Amino acid sequence: MYQYVLVHNSSHHLTSLFMRKNATRVLLACMLVLFALAGFSQQRRTVTGLVQDNKGVPASGASVVEKGTPNGTSSSADGTFSLSVLPNAVLQISAVGFETQEVNTGTETKLTIILNPATTELGGVVVTALGVTKQRRQLGFSVTELKGSDVARTNEINPINALQGKVAGVQIDQGAGGLFGNTKIVIRGNSTLGTNNQPIFVVDGVIMDNGTFSGTGRDFGNDFKNLNPEDFASVSVLKGSAAAALYGSRAINGVVLITTKKGSSGKGIGVSVAQSVNISNPYAGPDFQNEFGGGTVGAFFTDNREPNYKPDEAWTTKVFPVDPLTGEQYIDRQIYRELENWGPRMLGQDVRNYDGTPTKYLPQPDNFLDAFQTGIGSNTNVALDGATEKSTFRLSYNHNQGKGIVPTNKFTKDAFDMRATHQLTKAILVDVGAYYSNFKGENPPRLGGLDAFASYNFGKLFSWMLPRNYDTKYWMQKDKYTSIFGGAPDLNDPNEPNKAPESRFWFNLYENKYLQNEQLLRGRVTVTANLTSWAKLLVEGNINNVYIKKENKELGEQKNFAGGLYGLGFEQKRSKFLKAMLMMNKEFNSDFAVSGYIGAETQRFENTFSYNETKGGLNYPGNYFITNSKEPVLVQGGISSSKKFNSLYASADVSWKNMVFLQATWRGDWSSALTYSDGTGNNFYNYPALSASWIFTDAFKSLPSFISYGKLRGNVAWLGSDTDPFTINPGFSFNGFSYANGGTVPTSTYNSSFVLQENLQPSRKFSRELGLEMRFLKSRIGFDFTYYQDNTKNQILPIESPFESGATSILINAGNIQNKGIEITIDGTPISTTNFRWNTALNYSRNRNKIIELYPGRTEYQLPGTDVGEISSWAVVGGSYGTLRTLIHSNAYQAKDGSGNNIADPKNGLPILTWRSDARAAFPARSNVWQDVGDMNADFRGGWDNTFTYKSFSLNVLIDAKIGGDFALMSYRQGTHSGVFPNSLFGRDAQSGGITFTSKYDNKQYDDGRIVEGVFAPGQMVTQPNGSQVNVGGMSFKEAYDAGYVEPTHTPQFFYRYGSSSTGVADFWVLENSWISLRQVALTYTLPKSFVERLKLNNLSLSVIGRDLFYIYQTLPHNWNPASNSSNNTAFSGENGFLPKTRNITFTLRTTF
Repeated sequence: MYQYVLVHNSSHHLTSLFMRKNATRVLLACMLVLFALAGFSQQRRTVTGLVQDNKGVPASGASVVEKGTPNGTSSSADGTFSLSVLPNAVLQISAVGFETQEVNTGTETKLTIILNPATTELGGVVVTALGVTKQRRQLGFSVTELKGSDVARTNEINPINALQGKVAGVQIDQGAGGLFGNTKIVIRGNSTLGTNNQPIFVVDGVIMDNGTFSGTGRDFGNDFKNLNPEDFASVSVLKGSAAAALYGSRAINGVVLITTKKGSSGKGIGVSVAQSVNISNPYAGPDFQNEFGGGTVGAFFTDNREPNYKPDEAWTTKVFPVDPLTGEQYIDRQIYRELENWGPRMLGQDVRNYDGTPTKYLPQPDNFLDAFQTGIGSNTNVALDGATEKSTFRLSYNHNQGKGIVPTNKFTKDAFDMRATHQLTKAILVDVGAYYSNFKGENPPRLGGLDAFASYNFGKLFSWMLPRNYDTKYWMQKDKYTSIFGGAPDLNDPNEPNKAPESRFWFNLYENKYLQNEQLLRGRVTVTANLTSWAKLLVEGNINNVYIKKENKELGEQKNFAGGLYGLGFEQKRSKFLKAMLMMNKEFNSDFAVSGYIGAETQRFENTFSYNETKGGLNYPGNYFITNSKEPVLVQGGISSSKKFNSLYASADVSWKNMVFLQATWRGDWSSALTYSDGTGNNFYNYPALSASWIFTDAFKSLPSFISYGKLRGNVAWLGSDTDPFTINPGFSFNGFSYANGGTVPTSTYNSSFVLQENLQPSRKFSRELGLEMRFLKSRIGFDFTYYQDNTKNQILPIESPFESGATSILINAGNIQNKGIEITIDGTPISTTNFRWNTALNYSRNRNKIIELYPGRTEYQLPGTDVGEISSWAVVGGSYGTLRTLIHSNAYQAKDGSGNNIADPKNGLPILTWRSDARAAFPARSNVWQDVGDMNADFRGGWDNTFTYKSFSLNVLIDAKIGGDFALMSYRQGTHSGVFPNSLFGRDAQSGGITFTSKYDNKQYDDGRIVEGVFAPGQMVTQPNGSQVNVGGMSFKEAYDAGYVEPTHTPQFFYRYGSSSTGVADFWVLENSWISLRQVALTYTLPKSFVERLKLNNLSLSVIGRDLFYIYQTLPHNWNPASNSSNNTAFSGENGFLPKTRNITFTLRTTF
């Protein structure tokens, strides 16, 4: 079969319709100005110096810039620098975490510069939009900046995880995707009705999108795993729209800016080495019950019940089937059906195992954890840097490899980074960067459903298929999961001696390979021309390309390894970017200064793919090449995404007395995604923003002495957004050939099932923010308070249309989603002595999301791709984005009088029950109407970061918390149905609280009865032992039992129905997922300088860091892992496959010389 996707689309060739004209002219003019400036020079001299903090510790990586020029360098690891400057130059020295200093060089050639810690956050500099560095006091919006070293030391493969708990207003949730799986990050709530509300990441001006994983399949993570955190100088989180607006429509959900390190000056070439070894320990799963093992639920609701139970045991559980030939008991083999863990108590009985060998029937309490291994990894980073009078360079190499807790899940990554600057003339500085990484990932665990059995999914395997007597270590061995006939054991083959359930899971885990090789190439060239003492021109171009190769190799599971599969795919994600900026900074007098810039950009993005896969099995088992296919190969390919932007923007900053600051920005985008094939369309949208800050403590000098600093800030901003490529210009899909009458006629179909609202408009977002920053007691303690409100309107949404229209939906502008909340950060230094210092920071954020309106006549909208076992996320007017809804929740009973009015009754609120006569069981009935059963949004989040420093020791402790927010536990539902979790214990026998009774239906005694809580539905009839029927409608189960109309329900039958895929209800498995985590403990020891110098080194430190150590508090039951989200789709809140809780310990040695 051949299938080509999107072979023609009319929007693919729109570039010539509206691009290229003005942007090309602007860039050519910029280049002419740039080259006209070349060659101009003046006498210069070299200044050397040492940058250190107020305790004499060298400050590495500090920026040293000749004021008013692009000329600059960075201090080396020992704090030294060298820079060629003009006579009487003024140097600006800045570093993350320190206040900016200005030093007049005069005639000096050697300087010692002391930086004061910016513990107040009123000093220091931060990187803001478009890479522009500003003093923190100037900002009218909220920005949080982290040191790159704080990110690097976590040794996280995905650097997003390193931000967890550190930034107010930023929601980060890890998933169950394995070693390099995706993590969800959302800033200030979900701001659109789409399912990817994650921020963009900008690395040295190069934009990287954060993709989503659907929750089904194997999660190979996103592009960020290809980055090397050891190259990060700083990470800035732009939370407000005013902060992010200059990045255009792609920044509607916020921006994370990453600035990489550049060369530093010093004596000779500096070398930095970091070597880490990490260990991952899977220390806890969910808690399973370990009292009862595998065995029948009864002769009901199963398609393939073990045939050798006794004829009179149709209602009896806690018994073994008996081999009619030998008379021996054996363990129920549950051949090709889901688990029934309703067997006897596990007391060491002598039984036959699944392969016929004798064994003891014993619990295997660690059989889930036994499926995993201790993960181990190694991370090596070497960097060279140096400088001359006119140039700086930095070159790094990183080799990172690891094996995860899932056997066969591993990766290797090699990365090279180069950044160099060169002062061509006094006026022209060139900054060049290049990054290349080669990532090879193997076998991430599978998530989501695939079939009625384990779906090669760990969570489903142990909740749906494997009993509590299953010995994982024994059955996961190769000679046990491989049939004597080759392939995986076929349980229906009478000659197959091994009848162990789901042996194919281990066969797939160990014999198949799912591979992904990613190569990332990022390049950037920036030329800065100093036009005057107050103006400069910047021209930059960059590319960011990702080349992906995917291979799937499956060994045949049939006899003689017949079957099997080989798939080979390629994907390319390519982006090109070009911009020019004219930047100005003019001080008119000591009180009044103006700065700003104007700029133009052009961006191009295109994703292409191809995939070939064998069909019908492999001719030669175990040989993986496409032409080894038994049937015609499946072929797919095409352009999955293509988009172009042209943009203009401007910014103006005004300051008065270094006390009042005002910034106004504007950006306009032209987007191909909103351009029709004839060149028309609402493809232009713009974003004005205004922000202001006032240092009021500089205005009022008579304030009490305990007030050190005070600042008010505020901003308003408008953002816009387009839609996905090809949405408004659908085309045709080629769907293979028709073989009618022996011919091969190509067939194609329209590739869209929706129709368009006429004159679609861009989405619009309006944001407001107010903030107050204050410091007290000589800046020993302070707080930062932010209030914000965002409204996103006019979103482009598919609204379901009537069936008779012939279209599935109509694409319209609709919706108003609002987020408003507060963010509070409190930081201080409670103790500071000569040898000991304690710094602490506490952050708290609360966001309230509300759907103000959708579309006339519509009050609800189902968010796509969010289904978890019949629970899905919705946007509901008056409710929130992420309201969890279902058709399978029970109804609550409400008593009524003869006129139909509600009346008080002690049974009110109990679930309405249904009755199955074939099982003599009562259980809650599905309502089959949509009900709200939860809300994924947290009540609040917080973090508490503490650093204790004593002489050469530093101890960091980070606690973060999420309180509130509901979560769907699909595996909990499955394990309740099958009887493997502790909630299924009560009532199984008299010892566990079961009611002992003699049934009038068969005169047999049972001890597994229970009184079901609930009220029978009106008109519910119950068949009596004599064949008559009784109406028990409106009676509680207890009332009907007391009246003799029903017998106690068998506990196995109750739970089997309660969690079943056909009759189960959602009453018990949508749960609050609150937690408090000891996220990080890090201990670092810096060896004495006298000792280090004897080793010919500049410095040497040893550290050990523990990540995700344990949960101090959690609300999910049975020790369930709260980090079990199957998808980073921002509307998804649930689990369909889980991994154990895992702590990571990393040992690191760092040195420079």
